[in-house]
Amino acid sequence: MSQPSTTLYQILPAAPALPPSPTGSGFLLDASFAHQGVWAGVSDLLDLAYQHFAEQGRQDILDQHNYVLHMLLPQRRDAIPLKYACLTDTATNSEKTRNYSLDRAYRLIHGAVTLVAQWRAAVAPGAAWTVVVRRFDQAGHLARRFFFELGRRLGVAGKLSLYVDSGRAPEAAIKGVRLAPIDAATVAVPLTALGPAPGDGEPRSFAALEHADMSDWERHYVPLLRHYQAQQDGLMAARVAMRALCVHNHFGYYHEASSFVDTVLPHLDQLVEDDQSARWNYVGNIFQSLVTTGKEQAALAAVERHAAPRLTETVLQAKMHYLLAMVHLRYLRQQDVPLAQHHIDLALQALQAAQADMPADDHAFLSVFINNGLAFVRVRQGRPDEALALCQGGFDFLTSRLGQDVHRLHRSVLLYNSAQVLSALGKQEEALDYYRQSMAMDPYYSEYYNESGNILQRLGRYDEALALYDQAILYSAPYAEVYFNKGNCHAQLEQWEPALACLAYSLELNPDQAEAYLLRAEILEMQERADEALADYGAAIALNGDHVAARVNRAVIHYGHGRFADALDDMNHVLTLEPAVASHYENRSEIYKAMNQPHLQLRDLDAVRQYGEAA
Repeated sequence: MSQPSTTLYQILPAAPALPPSPTGSGFLLDASFAHQGVWAGVSDLLDLAYQHFAEQGRQDILDQHNYVLHMLLPQRRDAIPLKYACLTDTATNSEKTRNYSLDRAYRLIHGAVTLVAQWRAAVAPGAAWTVVVRRFDQAGHLARRFFFELGRRLGVAGKLSLYVDSGRAPEAAIKGVRLAPIDAATVAVPLTALGPAPGDGEPRSFAALEHADMSDWERHYVPLLRHYQAQQDGLMAARVAMRALCVHNHFGYYHEASSFVDTVLPHLDQLVEDDQSARWNYVGNIFQSLVTTGKEQAALAAVERHAAPRLTETVLQAKMHYLLAMVHLRYLRQQDVPLAQHHIDLALQALQAAQADMPADDHAFLSVFINNGLAFVRVRQGRPDEALALCQGGFDFLTSRLGQDVHRLHRSVLLYNSAQVLSALGKQEEALDYYRQSMAMDPYYSEYYNESGNILQRLGRYDEALALYDQAILYSAPYAEVYFNKGNCHAQLEQWEPALACLAYSLELNPDQAEAYLLRAEILEMQERADEALADYGAAIALNGDHVAARVNRAVIHYGHGRFADALDDMNHVLTLEPAVASHYENRSEIYKAMNQPHLQLRDLDAVRQYGEAA
């Protein structure tokens, strides 16, 4: 099964795993990015899940995972149109002024894992599955992360045994998993091989794909790129790689996009020749792939080396200086607001110089776009009223100048930015109104519902907040934040079981949440489930050893069970963090009383009076 130069590793959850069922079935997947693309191995598994639920007529499950299936099964995209396409999904060319966040691809992964879990439960409820992934060391970032998440989430319940075949020891891409080398002979379950054999099929020619859409390129570039690399045709390989880079940026697969940079850059001048617009387009895509994956300095160097010295067209200079402003305002770890302001000023100057050579509508849009960057600068400068005026004025100007149907995405962003500034200013009702306007323009953008739900929750309007959280969940692949927010809302309404269900799923999606463990522990404690509460307080403290509320609450449970030394340890730690809080001394005095240490009890009671009077 495995090649002689590779080793088999088992992906195990960090938490103790249940032993898998002795019965089950298995799958053999190929994860090579170079042979099958971004979702190598993943899409093969998901396609079987899709076929099963389609044959069973389970449209409810297919609808639940519509977004994931549409994105991860490009070969079926025509049969799985997006039910809830936001403007970021549909906008193209100059209309697409917002890129996907990196987190959106991780949401797709979680949705895919949830779908596989539902499929496994439907076809093999009493058995475990074995999955073996070949060429794991050649997988892309997202495919590797999927298999780590699959092992973490399904392995802990004994529902799946996951093995990866790798030429080098894999490093865990996420918390919560561990890897162990094993003897391949121990994997005795018959495996069904999925996916085409490497090299199957003739590549389409570059000419046939040159004017194809993004989805066609996504499906067909892999064999074409391999073909030119095998022919050692560096220029044509770079030409295909550049298109692949743009495609993966378009879909928000930035790690995979950035993997093509080294293939493209040596041939960039030949690819663009004297076309400055092409140069800026290519460099901008290279920048986006690098900066989004944490390679900020390399992204900045790409602009400074390959664009800045070669761009003489003023409109492109305006776009470049806007981008450099964002580099110094939001991307670099050492941010420089004055330098960002300088680049915004240069962008506006270049735009003014370009006005005579641009269509008036294009100039109007770019002016508003750059001033939206200036609004961001104003927020960082502590001038929110000016930022708000820029966003509102830009929206009104674009709408009056271009009408309701042009640049809908950017105009919705201007409304959204206004909502954020108003919320920061404490004007929550006005902020909610701007969120509603954003939703009306871009009705399927999940974050608008989640964030406005948070405002409603802070205002104590829990039922309204819950309704918005449900819409946020409907319009996106799953993400931990919205389930935590919904769980917190249910807790405020004392709806304990829905709260616990939301928190459990939030922690399944992201176990690195101290606040979620704390909230769940508090609910469990109210339900007199002390041992479970204690475990969750411990998990919160493991994530954040200085979490005061978790330590105080855990001390109370220890005290109630007569574990006075443990309670004292927690309260001693709390008082090193907050040495001037009277209630902490009062709690510790009770512990000293129970431990029959009256002199220490009296000392803490004196501290209670001292800090109580100071307060």
